[in-house]
Amino acid sequence: MEFPWMDLLKNFGPMVGLIVFFIWRDWQRETMLNTRIENLEKYQREVLESLVTKATTALTQTSDGLKWIGHVVDRLSRVCPRMVGQECDKPEGLKV
Repeated sequence: MEFPWMDLLKNFGPMVGLIVFFIWRDWQRETMLNTRIENLEKYQREVLESLVTKATTALTQTSDGLKWIGHVVDRLSRVCPRMVGQECDKPEGLKV
């Protein structure tokens, strides 16, 4: 197998061949690095999208739970004001 820079080496000498070789090698390295960076960015984007979705779901569920707790506490404070630091009126006919 003969590499493309071999013809340049034969025709123009070893210095031009070395220059072309290093340019080709660096171009290959840049291509691999670019592919690697794109794959890492894609992975990070997928992970972040998943985390944002999970966090949004958790916040929604927490918010719904807090609303429910707020309604329960509101209802209990109406039934027994002692829960909010007030004395309860004893219902008539209650024997203690």
